[in-house]
Amino acid sequence: MTLFVAPIVEGETEERCIKIILSRLWQHLQQAADREPLAVLEPLPANRSSLVKDGHPCLEQMVERAFRAVRSRLRQADRGFLLVLIDAEEDCPATIGPNLLARARAARSDADIACVLARRELENWFKAAAASLAGVNGLPNDLTVPANPENGSGGTWLTRQMQRKDGRRKYTKPADAIELARRMDLQQCRANSPSFDKLCRELEARLPQSPGT
Repeated sequence: MTLFVAPIVEGETEERCIKIILSRLWQHLQQAADREPLAVLEPLPANRSSLVKDGHPCLEQMVERAFRAVRSRLRQADRGFLLVLIDAEEDCPATIGPNLLARARAARSDADIACVLARRELENWFKAAAASLAGVNGLPNDLTVPANPENGSGGTWLTRQMQRKDGRRKYTKPADAIELARRMDLQQCRANSPSFDKLCRELEARLPQSPGT
């Protein structure tokens, strides 16, 4: 039995990092010896402004594409779900998230759908796990988690930290993001980032049930 997930994302960073993050997180969350594989399908990139705009058909169209992609892969006992993952930017995740989820579910009421918004931007997840990224990809060896890591621009913060070692260095995406996604400590990120914790909880809700539960 395999769990298939079809991500709907914005931007090249999310597109290139989501499989790394989901695969690592799924492995981390599963404690049972008999583990269920996770198969992350090719992410479907979309324009964020179109996705979040009420009345625009983009979200519904992407949900339909993701649903068909998952359905085409399911065999026998396999399961599948759709994941909408975008940056919150200046919007409040607690407001825009439920609205996106309701619209997505209205488009495909027969699909299992989750919606996660990285607070401000996905790079803030790297800020939340900063201590585990000390010395990685040009980051300083004394790197620590800043106060309120989900505030502000994670990309700007990463550039400032890199320039402490090399004044000409800048955070580049997706290259730096891919390596940071591979190396960040998941528990540290979850402890410091409510939006990453939301992603963890969505995966936890889809862990295989033990016999008899």
